[in-house]
Amino acid sequence: MASNPNFSIIIPAYNEEKRLGPNLKPVLKYLDTNYPGYELIIVDDGSADHTVQAVSKAIINEPRAKLIAYSPNRGKGYAVRTGVLASHGDIVLFMDADLSTPLEEIPKIIDLLKNYDIVIGSRGISKVVKQASIRRRFASFIFDQIKYFMVGLRRFKDTQCGFKVFRRSTARQLFTKSQVDRFMFDVEILYLAERRGLRIGEMPVAWADVPGSHVRFFEGVVNMFRDLWRIRYTNRYD
Repeated sequence: MASNPNFSIIIPAYNEEKRLGPNLKPVLKYLDTNYPGYELIIVDDGSADHTVQAVSKAIINEPRAKLIAYSPNRGKGYAVRTGVLASHGDIVLFMDADLSTPLEEIPKIIDLLKNYDIVIGSRGISKVVKQASIRRRFASFIFDQIKYFMVGLRRFKDTQCGFKVFRRSTARQLFTKSQVDRFMFDVEILYLAERRGLRIGEMPVAWADVPGSHVRFFEGVVNMFRDLWRIRYTNRYD
């Protein structure tokens, strides 16, 4: 790994052999050109396909890139937390393996971090290049209404976009405390940040839906209720 990196990028991956394998080459090229002092941490969340082999092959000659793999599958929140707590950069960003938010958005979100402790990418205030299916948009609407009712966070137009950046001290403070392992981890992180009075910015991002989501609607609803209940009604964060 790079010594004393100034920028850490975390990419969680679950069964991303077909998408992440081809995506890593442009990611590495972009980072080498624009952020040579980077470290890239890919966290394989117990994939059942050949994600580990695809990633290992793609980064074999890049000492600034690292793969963390474990089994069984624990959830996106667990994967992001693992990557964040293993990072060393002064700035820590996590992004999705499908690159639904393009790499060109990275300088914009880092620039905004000058004024905040956290900046979150938002599809709710942006021009969406390619929208998700009606089913997925309906599911997101339902999730949002339940989320707002249970934990608040209404001022954010989009809590779930997989494109968020933190100052290092902020990232460690929040992810050390976080305990939600699956996709409601974003809500938990923002809930923790608001309780601590941290400055949170929301930035519109270019975004295109990429087919292949691993979220199942009914299973997602059950898990969402469970996680939001834990966030709101258990005193685990003091």
